[in-house]
This record gives sequence, C-alpha cells and structure tokens, in this order.
Amino acid sequence: MDLARSLVRPGTWLVAVILASSVAACSGADPTAPGQSPPDDTELSPEPPSEPEPPPGAPIDVQRYEVTGEFDWSRGRLVATVAMTLLPGDDGLRSLRLDSAVAEVKAVRLAGGADLPFAVDAELRALRVDVSRVPGMAADQAITLEIDYEAAESGALHAIPARRGDPAASRAVYTLSEPLDAALWMPCHNTPEDRAVFSIDLGMGAQETMIANGTLVSDEQGASGRRMKYATDYTVPIYLMAFAIGDFEVEGTMKGSLPVSVWHRRGVPGDYDRLLDEVVRSIGLFEELLVPYPFEKYALVLVPEYGGGLENLGITFQGESRSTAPTSSGDLRLTIHELGHQWFGDLVTVKTWDDLWIKEGMATLLAEEGARLYLDESGEGTLNGDSFAAVVDSLIVDPDRGPDEKYTSGPYGRAAWLLTQIRSLIGEEPFWGTLRDVLNDHRFGAVGTDEFLGAFARHLGPDATARARRALRASALPYLHVGRSPSGGVLVTLRDPDGALVAPLELLWIADDGATRSQVLELDQAADVAPQREGELLIFDPLDRHIPWFYLVDSDLDPEGHAARFSSFRLPTSPSQVANFLEAGGVHQTAALHVGLPETLAPGAFAAFLDGLDAEDAKGMAVAAACARAADPALDPALRAAWSSALAPLLAGPPFARWAEFTPWLEYGACGEVVDALALYADEWSALAAGPPAGDLSDAQLLFLYNFELPLETVVSAWGNVARQSSSLRARSLAMTRIRLDIDRAQPEHVPALRAFFAEIVASSEVVDPLFQALDGLSRTKAPTATENAEALAALSQQLRAASTTPLDGFAVCVARELTQGDAAAWSEFVGGLDGVELSAEAVAMLADPSSC
Repeated sequence: MDLARSLVRPGTWLVAVILASSVAACSGADPTAPGQSPPDDTELSPEPPSEPEPPPGAPIDVQRYEVTGEFDWSRGRLVATVAMTLLPGDDGLRSLRLDSAVAEVKAVRLAGGADLPFAVDAELRALRVDVSRVPGMAADQAITLEIDYEAAESGALHAIPARRGDPAASRAVYTLSEPLDAALWMPCHNTPEDRAVFSIDLGMGAQETMIANGTLVSDEQGASGRRMKYATDYTVPIYLMAFAIGDFEVEGTMKGSLPVSVWHRRGVPGDYDRLLDEVVRSIGLFEELLVPYPFEKYALVLVPEYGGGLENLGITFQGESRSTAPTSSGDLRLTIHELGHQWFGDLVTVKTWDDLWIKEGMATLLAEEGARLYLDESGEGTLNGDSFAAVVDSLIVDPDRGPDEKYTSGPYGRAAWLLTQIRSLIGEEPFWGTLRDVLNDHRFGAVGTDEFLGAFARHLGPDATARARRALRASALPYLHVGRSPSGGVLVTLRDPDGALVAPLELLWIADDGATRSQVLELDQAADVAPQREGELLIFDPLDRHIPWFYLVDSDLDPEGHAARFSSFRLPTSPSQVANFLEAGGVHQTAALHVGLPETLAPGAFAAFLDGLDAEDAKGMAVAAACARAADPALDPALRAAWSSALAPLLAGPPFARWAEFTPWLEYGACGEVVDALALYADEWSALAAGPPAGDLSDAQLLFLYNFELPLETVVSAWGNVARQSSSLRARSLAMTRIRLDIDRAQPEHVPALRAFFAEIVASSEVVDPLFQALDGLSRTKAPTATENAEALAALSQQLRAASTTPLDGFAVCVARELTQGDAAAWSEFVGGLDGVELSAEAVAMLADPSSC
C-alpha cells in the first residue's frame, strides 16, 4: 500500500477527509473503545449458541476461500456465497468465531449438510457459528462452511456508477481490503499470516470483464451476461484477495513468459506503452536483486475514485489520477512501490500488523532503487537515503496504534531509512543475499520482526543489531545542534535521544584538486564543520544512507541561522568546485540545489551546468532556481535579459523534457516571469481552447503547463475547456484546480463568468474531485443577492439529487446557504425543493439547522 494514498493535491483535502470519514464509518466501531455499548439489533439465526464458548485453543487455519455470486448494482450489494475450508484449531470446538462486517448473513451450513445456528455481533465485527452438533470436530480435521451473505458498498467494496462529468462514463466495482476491511465484503479469518488458496466466480454485464488474483479458469457468456472465474493454486493473505469488474481495456506485453498488462476503463487515456516499459524494466531489476517474479501474471489495474495504490497479489490496484503519466516522479514511484510488494507483502507477508514496516519499508526502498535511473544517472552507488522522509513520533513499530492507525511515515520512510542504514553497514551482496534468504525461507508464508531483523544479525554483529532493534521503537529523530564556530564555520553537535541512528553520520570534503577528507559526527561531541583548505566542497552523508539533513536541523534551536552557513558549504563557488560538484552524483546535486543555484553561475554557463547534472530532480530544481533568480525584481535588467535568453530555449525545446516531466510540480511559476509563457506555449493554449482531440495533451504536459499564470481570459478559455471536455478525468480535475486558484486574481467584471462556469460544472458533474472544487468556486464567487445566485442555487439543487455525490451533500447544502445571502424566502424555497430527495444524514441536519455549517 502507498502511504501517499492519504495525500491529495491542493484543493482536494476536504474530499479526502469526507471519504476517509466514510471509510471509517463503514469499518465499524473500535471494539475496545470505552463507552461502547452492545448493539440492540444483534442478529440471531436460526438460534444463538446455547452455551458459553470455551477458552480459545489454537487459532483456526483457513485453507481455502471460494466465492461465488454477483454484484447487484440496483441495490449496491455483492450477493455471494463463500465456501471456507478450515481447520477448527481445537478438538471438540463448540463455536467458531469468524470476522464479518458484511451487511447481512443469510445462512451458514456445513457443505452438503444442514444449516448451522449463527449469531452476528456487529460491534465486534464477528460471526459466531455454532458447530456443537457437527460430529467429530477435531483440530486436524478440515471442515467446509458455506455462508450466504450480502455485502454493501463500503470503503472495502467501491462501487462507482457511470457518472455525469466522467469522460469514461462506465461503472466499476473493486475491493480495497488492507488492513482489516476484507471482513466488509466477505466473512473471513482476518489475520495477515493465515494465508489460503482463493477462487472467485462472479457474474457481470455482457460488456464487462473481471480481473482477480490467480489464473482465469472459466469465462462464459450467457443470456443474462458474462461469468468469469479466477483461482490460485497458492496461498494468498486475506487482505490481498481482490477483484475488479468494469468495462476495461487491456494493454499488454510479455517479459519472457510472464504476461504484464495494464487494465483501465475504456477510453481513459494514458502513456500505457511507457508504463508497461517501466514495469517490465523494474521486474527485471527486482529479479536480479531478489528472486524470480513469483506469480503467473502481473496486472496493473487503474480504478476510479482512488488516490493511491494497493498491491493485491498479482494485480495491483492504482488510482486513475496517479498512474497515467509514468514519466512523472510521483506516478513512477507509486507504480514501482506497489510492484515491490509482489515480493514483500505478497510472496512473503507479515505475521501481524506490528510487522507492517517489513513490507512497507522494503517497498519504499525498492521504489527508490527502481527509480535510480532518474535519480542518479551517474551510478555513484549512493543508497537513496535522501529520498526518505521521517517524522517525530512516527515509530517504525508502534504496538500502541491499531492496525488502521499504523500507516504513518514510520513503517514507510523511516523503515526504509533503517533498512538503508543496515545495507550501508553490511554491504550490497550480504544485504540482498539476506533478503533472498528471507524470501526463500518464508515463501508463501509470513515473517515477523524478530525473524526479519534476526536474518541480518550475523552480518551486523551484536552491537549494530541491538541499535537496529532500538531504532524500531525510536520516537524522536536525531538532530543537529548548530552554533557559531571560532574558525568561521559551524559548530555542530549530533544528538540522538531515542537511538534512531544505526550507522554513523559522515561528512566528506572535496578539495579543488580532488583530494578528500572525511569527518564523522560523534554523538554528543561538538565538531567544527568548516573548510580546512581553500575551495573545499562539502558532501553531506556521502553514502546517502540517511534522511535529508533538513529533517535533522531544528530551526527553533537555530535562531541565528547557522544552518544556512552549513548549507552554503555544499554549493560550489568556483569553476573547480563546479567540476567536483558535477562529479558528486545526482542525489548529492539534488540535495544541494534545494538551497539554490551556485552564486557564481552565469547565464551563459547554465545550459552546460544543466547538462552535467546526473538526476532529473536536480535538473528540474536547477531550472526552477534559475527562473527564481532571474525573476528577482532587484536583479540588474541586463542580467535578467541574459537569463531570459539562456532559459527560453531550454523551456521551449521541447517544453516537456525529461526533467520537466519527472518533476512537474516543482515551482516553475517564476519561469513565466522570465519568458513569455503565453507566446512560448501558444500552440498548447490554442489546442486546449479548441478542445479535444487536438486539446488532449498528455497528463505530463498538462502538469507542467499548470505552473504558469496566464491572463484570466486565457485561463477560462483554455483550462475551462479542459475541465469541460478532456477525455482525461485527471486533466479535468487539474484544470478545475488551476481555475479555482486564479479566483483571487479576478477583477469584479470577471466574477459573473467564473460563477457561471462553476455552476455549469456543479450541474454537469457527479465526480467528487472536480465537483468539490466547483462547489468551493461557487462559494468564493457568490454574488451579493440570492437573485443573482439563482443559477448557482439551481445547479446545487440538481447536484443534491445525484446519489453518487452523497459524500459532498453537506458541503453543497452549506454553499447553498451562503448563496441565499440571508434571504429567508430563497432559503425556504431551496429547502422545499429538496422534499423527498434522499440525502446524507449530515445534509439533512444542515438543512434543518444551517447554523451547523
């Protein structure tokens, strides 16, 4: 799973909050929360177990799940039967407890036998089955239960209907189960280490198709539609059992005998050939480092209304809005991260959710390893530590958090940082060899923290192993206390209160003549960090095994800005230093350019400097920094003109070079003050204003063009057409964000046209992201009277009738309240017009008491 699934572009945070709340609501209450009382509607059928359960013995072991059914779109429910073959775990067991939060359990029976009594405990998400009358119950004797049930739409069972405002205009239903939500769509034994063989046999529309774990074993067209079945011949963790059904197009290739494919809703555009190339390349890399790819296929399935990625075994699900531009850093890293889970998480899963860091830390590390081609073209052998993020209080292993709460940066970036420190200490072959041993020793099984970390112990030795174990529970980050040095440098003291460091923190100085010297920062000992020879250039953490240095400097402890002096040692100030800098490796170049461009870099030398950088990140940062320098109003006009001349051909030829595609969200806006973006990209603006097909630029191109501030008329004509007509829903959302951000620049005469535009989108779209932005736009462009807002109010009334936008009902009601501008008659008319409309409980409450807005 990708941590970034919880991060959204500017302007979509409220949608994320609303959707997250919906998921939480669907997931049920925490059974350990104080103050929870048993539900009044506990379901009993045909009768509850009549005797108390005995103390639990060995846990049950499910060996096989076989699901048969179909999704009923008219009722929004999966109507299915699951046959579970399991070992009871105890002799003479009288009651089995299964995990279930499905909408309704209709019947439970022994396969081929009579119905069994059962009870549903909604609060505990439990299904208890009375097996006291089953003869010969023995721990080592498998039984098969058949459970008829219905599962409602939820955070685990996403059902997206065909919607207005969605250019693909087709429905899709898919599962998202990690960590505990499999129980929302199927009764199960919901623990990650209890792996089982899995099959699923579902009906669907004649034009639809299904993708699921395993091999396609049957595909039949009938009078009422299509029926498909997939099955595995290996075990799958319950949270990775998955399916998706929709009107999918499939783009495919082969890596040797392995089928590799991308599935997407019909008509959703994307750079799929490049996406397949990146997947095939990364599979090859991981096979060299680890073990051969373990499953019969790899399918990347792009689904609507999902902001992240989930590594269902053999079939990764990723959001349409984050995976169509594989040349973009975010899309690429997400794709490689989820692919890495096929080894860590899928081939070998985790024993408990406290072990989450093993699979997420490894996937985060592998994502950077797979992206190394773009991060460090020099191949300097650095370890990607500078790519990882760490936050105070986000522990790698945090037993005090529930499974749903463990998805902080701790098991992701912080865990990858720990693994990278281990890698740096033991070396490449011992590191990858140990990982191969773990994969082979636990193949189609599970591994826990003690076993995983213990596998490295013989290479680490007892002291480093003890430090690694301590780092798992470290809360505070190490930090650098910086102060003034008598030498003119910086006095640096390294502190590590919780023991997060496993490997030492080093500095490397490179002199003009290429001579080097190392400086190790010892714990709690002040070190004078300063050049000792003229022209020395500082490389912070030369192995790149630690998180970026700015995570380690607390600005509150540095009121005089000594850290800035420290940073200045990293940027070259002479031609010889520039030459050494360009030999230092892409990751160090990128880290230094966070500070800015070398002060002495002249416009005429910039193109050569850019060409000499070894990372797409570094190149993008250099261009953005050059634009920022050239846009400085205090800059000499002649120098500004020189920078403009130097930058224009780089920005124009071609405008979407690799650095621009890889880092499209960098702050390139200042470039529009240096070159005439309206003229430079005139063909692109004209194409966008003309609309599809000519205006369907790639998502990577649009992400870059988004940076530029245009005359408001051009914004509305170009980006407005994208929002209305683009064949890419991702592009429509991007365009809505651009227009909404430009409201603050609008003159009074522009506001009515903007309000009419947002009202048009509200009336014509049922897609949550652009709709949210249009609602916010209406709020910010409202007229002084309800009469002037009548068109917008009519659009809101229409939108509230759409069932697919229920998560936004409350927001829409509050915007309507704003637009009535205190006119009681207008508000009464709006409320009366919604009589009989089914709304969310939040919206109903707000209509009754708008002060709650």
